[in-house]
Amino acid sequence: MSLHTLPVHRGLRVPHVARWTGEEDISPAVLNSGGVLRYVEPIADAACRWQGVLWRRHARAQGKGTPIFEALHPVRQRRAMWEQLCQVCDGPTLAEATRHGGALYLVGASDDSGTVEPIQEGERTENPPVHLACAWEAVRHCRYLLEGFTAARVTRPAQWGVGGVLHMPSGRAMVPLPKRIELAYGSRELRWMLAERAIVQLRGVTPVDLVAEVERAGLLTKGGRR
Repeated sequence: MSLHTLPVHRGLRVPHVARWTGEEDISPAVLNSGGVLRYVEPIADAACRWQGVLWRRHARAQGKGTPIFEALHPVRQRRAMWEQLCQVCDGPTLAEATRHGGALYLVGASDDSGTVEPIQEGERTENPPVHLACAWEAVRHCRYLLEGFTAARVTRPAQWGVGGVLHMPSGRAMVPLPKRIELAYGSRELRWMLAERAIVQLRGVTPVDLVAEVERAGLLTKGGRR
């Protein structure tokens, strides 16, 4: 897939990792089996484990229904994180990262304050990397980035853990906790986690001026200024 072959909704290209309304949650019921959170369906349980963690199961029907831009499809997001694929077009980012001194990461304004803070060394994110051209497309059209964004080149993104819903055992039953949390790989509590997002820690961070990079790459003449 490329930027120009992405599905389009109401004139906007839909990022590859975005979830669609047709990709509903089809996770089976869960139970406590041997001190581990498991699906009641053994085949689904085996298929939905990654790095020893149980993952929420969504249908795979990209392009069906309406895009939910703020929601990420768990499998596509996880694959993008582990294989360093662009979250917008699904293409590999390694070659561009090598040329430009690191993979490009893009973060929008804070949901709480509406402010934009520079990406920090050691910061964690659930947002996969992005190509420069795809980032430029996103900041000009994504409503979550129009209020502000910050960007950085990262030389050593490290797989850190997962975000999702922790469950507490009650006999054979499992009770989900109300708040989504993040857990590092190696945490004992991962056995009770229903994961939804892969989390990376950003190391080797250099904040960059995205517009300046876009200008140097000659993309302003192709896409215009915001």
